[in-house]
Amino acid sequence: MKCFEIIVVFVLLVVCPTFGQSKITPATRSELSGIELSAGTKQDKRILATASAKTLLDMIAKDNKITLEEGVEVFNLVGAVGSGTVDQIKLAAQKAGWQLTSLSGQPKCWLLSKSTTTLLMYLESNKKDTQLYLSLVKVIRTDTDPVLSQSVTPSQSGTNAQAGNTVPVAPMQKESADQKVVTVPSPSPPSGFQFSTITFDEGWVSTVREDWVEVTKSNVKVLIHYPNATTSKYISNSDEERQLAWNTLVAPRYSNLQNYFFAKNAVSYIQGLFVSGTLTDNQTGQSVYVALFKRDRSPWIEFIAPNINAFGQTTGFDVAVLNDYVRNEAWDPLQKLEGFNKFAVAASDLTGTWTNNFGGYQQYVNAYTGADAGTNTHSSTQTFEFFANSVYNWSIGVASGFVGNIKFSGAKSSGKFTNPNNWQIHFSDLEGKPRLYNAYFSCVKGARILWLQDTGYGDYSSYGRQE
Repeated sequence: MKCFEIIVVFVLLVVCPTFGQSKITPATRSELSGIELSAGTKQDKRILATASAKTLLDMIAKDNKITLEEGVEVFNLVGAVGSGTVDQIKLAAQKAGWQLTSLSGQPKCWLLSKSTTTLLMYLESNKKDTQLYLSLVKVIRTDTDPVLSQSVTPSQSGTNAQAGNTVPVAPMQKESADQKVVTVPSPSPPSGFQFSTITFDEGWVSTVREDWVEVTKSNVKVLIHYPNATTSKYISNSDEERQLAWNTLVAPRYSNLQNYFFAKNAVSYIQGLFVSGTLTDNQTGQSVYVALFKRDRSPWIEFIAPNINAFGQTTGFDVAVLNDYVRNEAWDPLQKLEGFNKFAVAASDLTGTWTNNFGGYQQYVNAYTGADAGTNTHSSTQTFEFFANSVYNWSIGVASGFVGNIKFSGAKSSGKFTNPNNWQIHFSDLEGKPRLYNAYFSCVKGARILWLQDTGYGDYSSYGRQE
């Protein structure tokens, strides 16, 4: 870039604020892009302001083998500064239907693509305000060095991942309202259980897959990932935790990451971790919006949609809250999806021995035993043994007391069991009287967990089948 060109831009930027204040008007939306702008934004239509912005954009375009149309929009977000403002504008662009691609070596510039239209966006935030320039792209030459950056794995330090390799610009296909997300499913393992697909009242359909439970509705697919040793370990730094989960669960199946974004959380005890981006599905070649979410003890939940608007509409999640710090209750529409890892129970599914003292899956469920209050201990183990002729044996063993004086006790029952429906089990005798239990299965990789709740009292307890 020639020195005299830089000087001209600088002079124009210095001079232009002194003329034509009447042409600085409030703006809530960019007419060129449809991007919604924050309160207090001003559009600057003064000749010198637009001319200096156009000169700057033309120089950037020239360096990247791009030709721009004549028009330009200039916006000043007064009082809005910092990387958070930049992220908000990028998110607003996504909500308006644009796909963002960063220019290699130009951290303040992006190409916005939608259907056959492309815009060049310049976005800079300093200590005083944020400047936004938009211009329509006329020609992108792809017969020379490509200018767009791509990455599969995001960097921790920024919201827009970059890598050394590059790809040329390709026109985006227009997304219809009823566009479906088509992905090659993880195979359904042979389970021997009667129910591997369940339709819920809200229209969501859950299907057991090898590596996750797949939940679908309309044009959105949700993957409830099974716990694994990598993503289940405790990590105190939330940024490291979500990056590890993204790299482990999402990145291997996609490429061409763009618009990498992670949500900020309000100060609270239970945080929600949210990461998203626009990617290309490696198996289908389809461009999709992907969000990865976890909160409290929920598993990692992956949302796959045609775009961010379809994601919000189908899940009932207000995507507008991502523009600011997200409070706990705002995550509820997403966290409730973990409840769809839930499958009915047939009598034939129960044959075998089920216990709440099982090791292989204990770290993934809330079956707690062991010591508390210093040296005072209390632990219990319940076991159900189901036979094909509807006969069962039940036993409980309890150990409690102080170390050196632990007392052991237990009880046993036998009888007949029946299934009033696929979500309940009736036992003819447990500790001297009949009991009705609510029941369902949840899935982990290669196995199922049986959840039982006495309808008379108490919470659900989990049981694993002894092999």
